[in-house]
Amino acid sequence: TQTMKLLLAAFLVCSCAITHAQMRSNLAQYMLNQGVINPGFADIETRYSATIAARKQWMTMGDTPFTGFSTGHYHFTRNHSIGGNISSDQVKDVNVTDISANYVFHLWLSRKVALGLGVKLGYQQISMKNNFVYFGADLDPTLSRTRKAGFNMGTGLSIQSKNFLFGISMPYIFNNAFANSIKQYSTTNNHVYSTIGYKCRFSDGFVFYPSVLVKAVSGAPLSMSFDGHVLVNQLFWFGGGYRSDNTVGISAGLFLDKGLRIVYTYESATFSSHGRLDSSHEISLNFARTIYESPFSKRLYRKRNGKMYKNPERRNKINHSLY
Repeated sequence: TQTMKLLLAAFLVCSCAITHAQMRSNLAQYMLNQGVINPGFADIETRYSATIAARKQWMTMGDTPFTGFSTGHYHFTRNHSIGGNISSDQVKDVNVTDISANYVFHLWLSRKVALGLGVKLGYQQISMKNNFVYFGADLDPTLSRTRKAGFNMGTGLSIQSKNFLFGISMPYIFNNAFANSIKQYSTTNNHVYSTIGYKCRFSDGFVFYPSVLVKAVSGAPLSMSFDGHVLVNQLFWFGGGYRSDNTVGISAGLFLDKGLRIVYTYESATFSSHGRLDSSHEISLNFARTIYESPFSKRLYRKRNGKMYKNPERRNKINHSLY
């Protein structure tokens, strides 16, 4: 369609035009946790969702990067959603902690397609465990401070339907420079994420979900991740991905009843230029409820004369949060 062609063109233009960024942690399961990288995303299929996740990179080396985060959102009307994120990135003696809240407004372009516009406001702290950087016997004066904290914000947009997703975002607008207080609120080191994906529904029991993530970092090649996953019988999730640095990954998970989801991803850098860094691991746990289920829906069973009977008036069955 013409709309699809315009979106694909916008995706390529945005991906190629980005020139300013700073490196943030990679997420293999971005297609399941869009809210972490895009303040303009809140799943239009869910009433509420909560996720906790952890990622450990490059297991063959000591003091390798560790990322932990939790995120969630709640739709209090069809057009309005609020959410929050807490994340912590630990790289040897340096830790970056972010705490933020966000708001998303959904403008419905049609009965089934929504444009999400979002903003997040938060607090970011960068800290060192000790003064470990020296020039000879003297402490490096630019790193004499062991903690830096300040306000940060982000913004993004998304276009969603039940099957299609396009998003572009700047989740951290300010660079919060550690060593230079003048650049505490500089915007010269912004980074941008762009994603696109489509759920191909061959049947209720087989859904194929290809997706692409583009991340630009100033002074580094464009980072792209190409992924494909399937969901079988609304229960078994598996697939894999390839990143432009020749990192490859595989994922497996379960989409359980009552909105619970657990997914594990293993990545290998064996074929990349930094093959000695080897493996990375990521795991996430999500709980959600579909937007179609009323929070005041009638109970499945009711008690009458001391006995439990199935309630024939109960409606709005629970569906999986993503599919």
